[in-house]
Amino acid sequence: MSFFQTTFLIATAAVAIPVLLHLLNRWQARQIELGTMRFLEEVIREGAQRRKIRRWLLLLTRCALVALLAFLFARPFLLENRQQQGERLRLVLVDRSASMAMKGNAGRLIDDGVSAASQWTANRQAEATVEWAWFDSQVEPLEPGETRPSSPQVLSGDTDYAAALNWARDRLSLDRDALAEVLLVTDLQQSGLVSEGFPLDGNVLPATVPFHLIDVGRPAANNLAINAIRTPSDRIGTESDLEMVVTLFNYGALPFEEVPLTAAITNGERTARIRKSISVPAGQAAEIAFSFGKLDPGVWRGTFSLDIEDDLAADNRRFAAVEVADRVNVLILDSGTHKVGTGAESYYLATALEQDGKNLNVSSDESDQPHISEGRFRTQVHYLEDSGTPSFNPEKYPLIVVADAGQVSRDTINRLATYVRIGGQLLVFAGDDGGRPVWASWENEGLAPGKFQSVKRSGAMPYRITSVSTGTMLKPFEDPQRSDLSRLRFEKFLSVKADEKTQVLASFDSRHPAVTKQQLEQGEVAWFLSSADSSWGNWTTSPLYLPLVQQMAADLVHLTGEGTIRERQVGDDDPTVPANGTAQEGSERLLTSFTRPGFESRGEALYVINSTAKESDPARIDRETFAKHFGLVLANESDDQADAAVEGQSRKELWPWFAAACLVLMVFEFALANRTSA
Repeated sequence: MSFFQTTFLIATAAVAIPVLLHLLNRWQARQIELGTMRFLEEVIREGAQRRKIRRWLLLLTRCALVALLAFLFARPFLLENRQQQGERLRLVLVDRSASMAMKGNAGRLIDDGVSAASQWTANRQAEATVEWAWFDSQVEPLEPGETRPSSPQVLSGDTDYAAALNWARDRLSLDRDALAEVLLVTDLQQSGLVSEGFPLDGNVLPATVPFHLIDVGRPAANNLAINAIRTPSDRIGTESDLEMVVTLFNYGALPFEEVPLTAAITNGERTARIRKSISVPAGQAAEIAFSFGKLDPGVWRGTFSLDIEDDLAADNRRFAAVEVADRVNVLILDSGTHKVGTGAESYYLATALEQDGKNLNVSSDESDQPHISEGRFRTQVHYLEDSGTPSFNPEKYPLIVVADAGQVSRDTINRLATYVRIGGQLLVFAGDDGGRPVWASWENEGLAPGKFQSVKRSGAMPYRITSVSTGTMLKPFEDPQRSDLSRLRFEKFLSVKADEKTQVLASFDSRHPAVTKQQLEQGEVAWFLSSADSSWGNWTTSPLYLPLVQQMAADLVHLTGEGTIRERQVGDDDPTVPANGTAQEGSERLLTSFTRPGFESRGEALYVINSTAKESDPARIDRETFAKHFGLVLANESDDQADAAVEGQSRKELWPWFAAACLVLMVFEFALANRTSA
């Protein structure tokens, strides 16, 4: 016997109350010998035994009544086995992954699977509600009532058996009284056992639900797949040659000789096409490079295709894209003269920005050296002492870097404010201490991150950057194991009390802002509140100097993050489509996902969608291995087994019986109490 509300069982302690009252109310009268009472004493002695029995019986009745009331409120029930008599339900899950596109007996494997599943449902003796669903890495249920659905034309997803079985479990939980069966139709591809998004918790399906499995897979398959395409970067300059490297893998037992491979890249009406051949030994990988030379600016879409008839055609084509663009013009303002040469702040900044920021190693290990090649920026240094203040045009110079804010004139600050308000981006390094008048000019023009206070100098211990805000401009530096900014040492920094509108992206150990960013009408201003050279710290000698300067500059001109070209896999969620509420209860995954390889334009972004390499592996497992992996028991395929009533458990509540017993005891106690004297 079990209880719904076990906390009410605590009330059984109230049984002690009748016992306590019984003991307190025992008759304890003094005995006095009176001659006139001799005959009455004989009568009392004769009824004493009967009264004693009634008193004990009354005590037991009251104790039982208190206990029954506690049990009544706890709602007792019994678990009993019974034959389910609910409606019959059959769930049919058909694998629609890319491997199901292989040739079968009557077309593709998925066509064989739909035919076998339809025949299986038709052979069931009893009528039932049949619900079909396709599955790959996600599950797509069909409308109830389908008898033989049409096979999907595009098969490109990854096999994920856990996703299918968990969906079936969730569906069965919505109709617990149904007489249910589950049928899974698949090619038993081994890669489907691996699941990242759907962890398994014990047995997937209840042991009382018969599970059937139809294997339509081929015993052996020969497959040559394009697994990956490697490009130098998502964005390259117009002066660079574009070279793409294609990686192929032979999953079959036989070698492929001189297989034609075509690479075509397009940008609008412009097309470049190269055709080569390659041989790949059995069970091995091979690489082949395609060089397209220098290309015109734009986003170039590449399609790489194998001209071969193997067992799986889905992985004979793969897509890639690269953006060819001119380098971003950056104007660096130096308040000094060109005669300073390599000692100027502008020299450090120009050198850092001219490097290839996409391939920089941001590790703080001193032995790691950054990769240096043509960068994303083209810099020009303007010396204010030599040439005065120029005009600032956001179209010509999308980004301006101020090397030493403390020595900039008021007229220059005024022009910079106009430049930012009309859409320019500004990166400012504090530099030398120019005194209160200079800092006031930055504040008056709205370019300051807040109220400047003073330049703080360290004592025996230098200042360090100890905190980085997550999800901001400095995202690559959030993880201290990958890029520890606290290793940078600063002897001075410009103290500022940040405004509410200012984002503090990093702070010194004294909780003073180190890096800030704020919006000013159409443009943005970022501050690094120390110098760009080694006069205020040692950070110019650190491997972190280049990637940190590159990251701040690139973020301001929107070159960070995923960028224009974004790679996705079939089955990944589409961020532009909101949830439609079709996900099963308890599942947070969206059914709005990329469903086929190719290119998808979403706003300013181009999504490059490919199938994952794991679907290209045709290795299979047997039925017993599948069942053991998921803790399943394969049902007998006979009709009697399929249509037999499934034994289940139900809860039989006992509170009506306890209520009736309480009522009887209450009547008995009332009658017995009236007939029992103290």
